[in-house]
Amino acid sequence: MVLAGVTSRSTLRLGGLRVAGAVMLATAAVRPLLPGEPGLPCPLRALTGIPCPLCGMTTSVTAAVHLRLDVAAAATPAGIVAIVIAVALLVARRRQSVTVPRWLLPVVLCLMWTYQLVRMATT
Repeated sequence: MVLAGVTSRSTLRLGGLRVAGAVMLATAAVRPLLPGEPGLPCPLRALTGIPCPLCGMTTSVTAAVHLRLDVAAAATPAGIVAIVIAVALLVARRRQSVTVPRWLLPVVLCLMWTYQLVRMATT
């Protein structure tokens, strides 16, 4: 028996993701050069004290671009994965789209949030 929605897939066009990946990499490269602490605090964490699934991504991506993988992994390992995906998108220019299962994004976000909740509970 196949559950409804389990086998459904989404096709992602990679053009926009390539641009987003390039912007992310460029921003992370110059971020340490900016005066002060650029960026906004997480609204969910600021209001409730609970981290969101994306907490730590700015720190992680910036650290990973500057090859400080220990700092990147401590903030969230998802930042390192984001860097790898962005570089892969920029290198593999021939591919125009990719098909992914629809369950992938919610599962990844749940794993990221679980990581943040465990990390915040132990600090």
